[in-house]
Amino acid sequence: MHNAKKRRNFHLFESILAGIGAFIGLSLIGLIAQKAQTLMVIAPFGATAVLLFSAPNSPFSKPLNIFGGYLISTVIGSLVLFYGHNDWMIIGGGLGVTIMLMHWTKTIHPPAGANFLIVTQGHLTLYLLEPLFIGLITLIIIGIGIEKIKKKLLI
Repeated sequence: MHNAKKRRNFHLFESILAGIGAFIGLSLIGLIAQKAQTLMVIAPFGATAVLLFSAPNSPFSKPLNIFGGYLISTVIGSLVLFYGHNDWMIIGGGLGVTIMLMHWTKTIHPPAGANFLIVTQGHLTLYLLEPLFIGLITLIIIGIGIEKIKKKLLI
């Protein structure tokens, strides 16, 4: 009985830390996006935060997957935006190429698919690349910090 209570308390502790991590991460990203005069850039970060703070051991939550997935989706999305003339078939093909490249490079990160769509709709311009990647790095650093806090408090 004592062990079940300990697990429940730890789960509550993990849940609180996940919420705190998401709050800090998305608040900082919100400030970055506000400075860039856009909040569109944070849309897929919500899903990234869920993975990073609620499923930190998932392969989709690895820093390389997060950064690589967004990088691939941004590059392919930009190519589709500039050369695809907003054609639905090209957008579908571009998303397929994005997924193929994430799979091939082992950097699968599902929210990067949403990022691809944001880029192809013209909501992410070269001007916004800096806040996008600063936001990603911010989320990753906070995620790593939250995991270190959990491990330190467990020992």
